[in-house]
Amino acid sequence: MVQFAERTRGLKRSAIRELLKYTEQADIISFAGGLPDPATFPVDFLAKVAAEEILHNSLKSLQYTTTEGKRPLREALAKWLSEEGIKTTMENIVITNGSQQGLDLLGRAFLDAGDAVFVSLPTYLGALQAFRAYQPTLVGIPLEEDGMDLDFLRRAIREARRAGHTPKLIYVVPDFQNPTGITWSEEKRRELLKIAEEEDLFVVEDIPYRWLRYRGEPFPTLGAMDEGNRVIVLLTFSKILAAGLRIGALTGPEEIVQMIVTLKQGADLCGSSLTQRLAVRFLTDYDVRGHIARLCAHYKTKLEAMLSALERYMPEEAEWTKPEGGLFVWAKFPEALDTEKMLPRALSHKVAYVPGRPFFADGSGQNTMRLSFALATQEEIEEGIKRLGQVVKEELLALPLAERR
Repeated sequence: MVQFAERTRGLKRSAIRELLKYTEQADIISFAGGLPDPATFPVDFLAKVAAEEILHNSLKSLQYTTTEGKRPLREALAKWLSEEGIKTTMENIVITNGSQQGLDLLGRAFLDAGDAVFVSLPTYLGALQAFRAYQPTLVGIPLEEDGMDLDFLRRAIREARRAGHTPKLIYVVPDFQNPTGITWSEEKRRELLKIAEEEDLFVVEDIPYRWLRYRGEPFPTLGAMDEGNRVIVLLTFSKILAAGLRIGALTGPEEIVQMIVTLKQGADLCGSSLTQRLAVRFLTDYDVRGHIARLCAHYKTKLEAMLSALERYMPEEAEWTKPEGGLFVWAKFPEALDTEKMLPRALSHKVAYVPGRPFFADGSGQNTMRLSFALATQEEIEEGIKRLGQVVKEELLALPLAERR
């Protein structure tokens, strides 16, 4: 019998990754994965600079690099983040294997068994999966239209302490949150920082969709508003360059960054020199702002197509978010409708989504689902939502009349 570590008990595979196995059939229209559209990848540019780096800069592109990441990339990132108002330096940036590695390293750095981590209900599934490996107490905080219910958060912190759980981290995705697509108000961002200061907690601000805004005006990041050295920022190139390069970064207080570097040395020694060089060239030699503008125009039409189709095909009992950016729409149905149990019916109608329950730390959310508009064409979005609307109507009709609302 294999004797795995005690902390591995209860770990589950990603519900989304498992679901993707069943949605690869060509005739299934999938709104399940949060994958960026490959049509947005700057393929010609990457092919050109990859060849240049390998042929003419092999000592820097094919050799080991430092654990922190290549200096030119960290310098370029520090400059780029400063344009967002995030006060950081090259020395306070660590390049990670996507932002997902940053989540794992933070869990390893901060969490002992039983420590309290405060997350939104719902929140990014990958964060839950990363943190659970270190056996914390995950405390779910209801998510409102403009961010966490902060009164609930204050009470939850006090209750966690009374129960003997040491509060450590508050994890948030303030811009176009995965999975709901909502954006935090500036007022709630400021209040969250005040709570973190008062309660001696650190905030992990994940900003993978920050630059994918299609309408409205941006609010400052928590990292830009942070005056108490309480915010750790995670970012990724997966949504604005190419997901397969696996380039992310972490920046925060110096003491935390140094610990992350130490832990990363034991995890992977260093990241890929070649992909880091490609990221450097992207930031220094490419029209990044123009590229992001094209991304936003590309995804905006898809979001509008999905919102329009939902209006036409979903029953009146359904409701959904109307994001200003990002890659996701979140749908909610009457309590009695279970989207996990409904999924086989949806797959039989050749359409897929992600059931909402895995995004809830407390196991609730059975009547919700996440829909990604990133990969499907506008025509597929139209047809897919039409099919899904029919599935929902069939499911509601199977419920007792009193449970349909």
